[in-house]
Amino acid sequence: MQVNAQVNLLKIVVSAVAGQQASGIVDILYDKKNVNEFLIAKKLKLTINQTRNLLYKLSDEGIVSFIRKKDKKKGGWYIYFWTLNIGKGLLKLKEHILKNIGNIGSRLNLKKTERFYHCENCSIESNEENALLYQYTCPECGEVLHVKDKGKEIEHLEKEIAKLEDLLKSVEYELGIVGKKEGVVKARKVRAEAKKKSKEREIKKKSKARALKKLEKLKLKKKKSRKIKRSRKSVKKIKKSKKFAKKIKRFFGR
Repeated sequence: MQVNAQVNLLKIVVSAVAGQQASGIVDILYDKKNVNEFLIAKKLKLTINQTRNLLYKLSDEGIVSFIRKKDKKKGGWYIYFWTLNIGKGLLKLKEHILKNIGNIGSRLNLKKTERFYHCENCSIESNEENALLYQYTCPECGEVLHVKDKGKEIEHLEKEIAKLEDLLKSVEYELGIVGKKEGVVKARKVRAEAKKKSKEREIKKKSKARALKKLEKLKLKKKKSRKIKRSRKSVKKIKKSKKFAKKIKRFFGR
């Protein structure tokens, strides 16, 4: 039921933005990602240019989005892959409904607060100001204008507003479902990103520890090397001293 409700609501806004023939795009793209534009054109039974024009209109309103890739087989031309943005589509429908409720509400307010006149012969309707301008006579046939009964019109407008308000409740309900779903996905992404960063920090930490250990080994090696050099120099000095002592001994022993 939920899926059908979302599809039907999205078809309403898609038809309002790009025309009735575009409503089939919802069936093709719903719950899918990156659908090839040529496949969309084939299923809609439209040319690729006609299909692109519909998709561009929806893209301007944020209802669909695309990525593009080069097709090497077709000389490097770009192919577009389209995705339906359910949340944005429902938000756009909500805006559309609220706008209509506002417009009809203004008309209803006028009908309730102002007096209107009409000509029974020509069906011309005038407000109080225009009726006074023409001295309450029809500008077409000259017949006297009569006060119009607004009861049926008021009832009709009230029914239209009630229908739109019911539709608005459905949209808001579906938006709540989509919001929860997107919230779960977002939370999952945040957790994944946090886990990734934690791993990266751990890798950096280990890499730094290895580098420090390597540096310590290098310092120790250099220290040992200096000790060995010093030791060798000492040995050489001792040897030289012994040789010198032997020479002295020989010299005085003669």
